[in-house]
Amino acid sequence: MRIEGYLSRKVIRKWLADYQAFTAGDYSIDDTPRNSGPKAYDGVSGAKLNKIMLDQAIEGLPQGLKACVYARWVYCLPLKTALKKLGLEKTIYYARCDKAVEMIYQRMNGSMAGAKLLVETIFQEVEING
Repeated sequence: MRIEGYLSRKVIRKWLADYQAFTAGDYSIDDTPRNSGPKAYDGVSGAKLNKIMLDQAIEGLPQGLKACVYARWVYCLPLKTALKKLGLEKTIYYARCDKAVEMIYQRMNGSMAGAKLLVETIFQEVEING
């Protein structure tokens, strides 16, 4: 099932994992699933819009979560270095990264996140009650 304009957590994680390549222009964000948007009438492609949306979502995170996102995906620090610089334990670091993905997911999808859950629940109910 596909809902227009909806981004999955998996897609957001892929964008984050490929963040440096997107920034360097080595890998096009157009090659990954993306949020559909207006056509590029003004020269701003869907890829640029998606990169802007991702950057804004990252900037909107609380400071502790943003630091984890920068350490893990933006700067690609080795785990030991990231843990030392942030002063965190491994489990807390990964929990914060997961929380950051969840907050980015909620911000980028807005009300669509709730709509996706509602549609899935309805389909499950139909399958159960036949």
